[in-house]
Amino acid sequence: MDPNTSRLNDMFGSFPEAVILLMDGECTYSNEHGKRLLQEGAFPEDLLYALAEHPGDAIEVATAQAIYRVTVSPFERGYLLVMRLLPPREPQEHPFSHATYRLRESITNLTTTHAQLRQELEERYLDEAFLRELANENRFTYQLLRLVRQAELNEDLNNKTFPREEGFDLAQVCSGMADEAVWLAEYAGVQFSFTSNTTTLPFQASKSLITQMILAVVSNAIRAAGKGGHVEMRFQSVGDRCMISIRDSGMGIPEDRMATLFTSEVPTGLPRPGEGSGLGLYNAQRIATLHGGIMVAQSGRDGGTTLAISLPIVTPPSVPVRNNPGYDNPGGYSPVLIEMSDILPWEAFNAATRDD
Repeated sequence: MDPNTSRLNDMFGSFPEAVILLMDGECTYSNEHGKRLLQEGAFPEDLLYALAEHPGDAIEVATAQAIYRVTVSPFERGYLLVMRLLPPREPQEHPFSHATYRLRESITNLTTTHAQLRQELEERYLDEAFLRELANENRFTYQLLRLVRQAELNEDLNNKTFPREEGFDLAQVCSGMADEAVWLAEYAGVQFSFTSNTTTLPFQASKSLITQMILAVVSNAIRAAGKGGHVEMRFQSVGDRCMISIRDSGMGIPEDRMATLFTSEVPTGLPRPGEGSGLGLYNAQRIATLHGGIMVAQSGRDGGTTLAISLPIVTPPSVPVRNNPGYDNPGGYSPVLIEMSDILPWEAFNAATRDD
């Protein structure tokens, strides 16, 4: 045995967690737990190197098999990664679980009636105060619709009743969503930017689930950034994987919250509109796992949080033209507007209604 390997085994061989040492861009040592992870392919090498770029930060990684708390520390000429296995997750039930579809029908009817009423009243040249009241009512309806859609998604994931897979352009889905997020985030006082290293990426997956996954991460970042903050969204395709990363300029995630980020408990009572259900990132991680992906949360010591999703690229046999560009708008409602409804002022709903 190499003397250096023997020395490292003496230091880390008995660790109950996986230990991996990266030096000069290579994995130079791993204990038995670490070797098992590498052999199983749970951690792609490019992901390990990316994690090593954030020593001292709190990092949580969710793979298809488990969730790990990762600690990165400088060690000699490289970085030492210690991966602590977190307790298994228990399926969480949304407070709306047993009434979702009936609620969706009622709220949709309410929204349709509201739109018809507004159209008729606008012909009477409404003043600004009345327009504001109508927009506030519209915002409240969207908040209810958001809670119902979250409950429906959670039930589908718990019951394993997933929408069908299809061919679509993932790059166009991300850019279309970002285009709308830019101007909606402005209403919340947040600067939103988007960059991509490709304009097209044919992808085989459940388009509606992937859309909900990205929406959850984007809206979470805009909330965390807060008024006066900024959010950076990046889409990259490298080799046989693609990466969607969203970084916010907020306060960061507290240490105690990082340990349960992807396993949040649902509030005991019904959440009020604007509070959410606490299942956004939990379900986003489950969707990533369903598609063979890995989700990483990294909170910096100086504030700010990065959530990144790495997905294997599955190329479809074809991509229907009707799916491009952009993402689906189920029921004619903007998914971005629904997801951000609890943080937007009334002016955003006034503009959205006029555009409709």
